Amino acid sequence: MGSIINWLALSVRRRCNFIPKCLKRFVLRHVHLQDAVAAWYISKDKLSFVGAESNSSYDSPYPYRLGIIKEFWERHWPYVAACRDLRLAYQILDISGPDWMEVVENSRCDVFLVTPSGQLSIWKQMYDERLKVIVKDLGKIIYPSYKEIWFYESKRRMNYWLKANNIPHPQTWIYYGLDAAIDFARACDLPVVVKTNMGYGSAGVRIFRKRADLLRYVNRIFKKGIIYYDGASRDKEWGTVFFQEYLREAKEWRIVRIGDSYFGYEKLKSREFHSGSLQRSYSGLSDELLYFAKNVMDIGDFKSMDLDIFETNDGRYLVNELQMIFGMSRPEMYVSNGRSGRIVLRPESNSWQFEAGDFCRNYLCNLRVESLLSMLDKRQTSTE
Repeated sequence: MGSIINWLALSVRRRCNFIPKCLKRFVLRHVHLQDAVAAWYISKDKLSFVGAESNSSYDSPYPYRLGIIKEFWERHWPYVAACRDLRLAYQILDISGPDWMEVVENSRCDVFLVTPSGQLSIWKQMYDERLKVIVKDLGKIIYPSYKEIWFYESKRRMNYWLKANNIPHPQTWIYYGLDAAIDFARACDLPVVVKTNMGYGSAGVRIFRKRADLLRYVNRIFKKGIIYYDGASRDKEWGTVFFQEYLREAKEWRIVRIGDSYFGYEKLKSREFHSGSLQRSYSGLSDELLYFAKNVMDIGDFKSMDLDIFETNDGRYLVNELQMIFGMSRPEMYVSNGRSGRIVLRPESNSWQFEAGDFCRNYLCNLRVESLLSMLDKRQTSTE
């Protein structure tokens, strides 16, 4: 029975059209989708890493020991696979318990690899709080950096950073008071986009074309709270609303940077949304777009980051979101002439060049760890 419920919940989460609306409403009301999705992720990833040790026992040619912070849905396992591929010493650490600080301090790890859980707001809060102490007070190194992780699953934080750094982005209005939010909803141009603070893919994103529907939504989020589409029924967002201008016919690109490697593709639209469509095109990626993305990454000193960028009809680039964790529905992140690979900027010619190869192993975690090793080697050389 449990497997049937999990299958049904996952089908609802994926917005399968064959499920009647009345059954979808029942599942969303009575089944905790997060529990079903967690069970699916754990079974899927565990099958890929059967027999992997929690602490490496082999000899490593590297002088470093990497701590791998455990994730609630077991999504830290790609880092384990990357360390095993590269023969790096590692140890899995659980920081969710009351002894988390002792766990970190007694680990003898040189750096900590982190995939924070963002499926529930309380999980996100735990990682935000404890990772900050690990970095700021215990003086430890984490990868990706705390600044990169701080943006994860918070559209408000992304927006504040983009605005503070004068980076082009869609016009956005964030309210914490019902009266001001209602006044805006009554006067704003339609359609308008409304987003929950958390929510990956297109979860939590709605496009309102009718004034009455928009006003009803704003009243609900301030008075009762809402659950983004595949969020947990126990984890409502309330008391604030995020409006964003609706960009007609804009393209959306995904540009990823891991160290000095870049990947990119166009996120093709499915119905109303680019995010979550799982459809992509690798053609039309311009040098101008890559330079724009690099400039944003350099401003933030981001070494492991995804930018989702709108290209408007009049040729402007606007950063829609920044995420250090993103979906990988396919093993390749860039393809040129039928070959998968990466894009690199050659400093001697200041030009972008394609390199064919398998750079996306274990959800890009091999490349992340290699980038981290390069950073650690440079740091060690500078202190000698």
